[in-house]
Amino acid sequence: MIQIGRVLSVNKGMAYMEVTRKGACGSGCATCTSTACESKSEFISVSNDLNAEAGDTVELYVNDHFVLQSIYKVYGIPLAAFLALIFIGQFLLPKSLANRDLYIFGLGALSFVLSFIVLKKADKKNGNRGQLKMIKIL
Repeated sequence: MIQIGRVLSVNKGMAYMEVTRKGACGSGCATCTSTACESKSEFISVSNDLNAEAGDTVELYVNDHFVLQSIYKVYGIPLAAFLALIFIGQFLLPKSLANRDLYIFGLGALSFVLSFIVLKKADKKNGNRGQLKMIKIL
């Protein structure tokens, strides 16, 4: 995935940049009245490998596979854990237990918390594997 960014400032080998995120339809089109098409700016820090200066416009690259894999991890794993623990709770907890459904939901909520803790540790372990890289000064 290639993005275009504008360097706002440079400090200690890092470039602080403004990147305009594309809307749902690719860009803000005149016929779309929903807010899904709005382009929003994000502010990021990127390693300044090309020695860009403030005011420069640069191309940034991040691996598409990494982005899709990250989306799956952040959304898919917690959802799968939530559903799995609810399903397991249905069979393990006795039917005569008072507030059984509340306990089952509590197990599901606990799975969300635990899965995000595991994902955070895995993210720290993998480091900057999917970090944005400057590829060209425009």
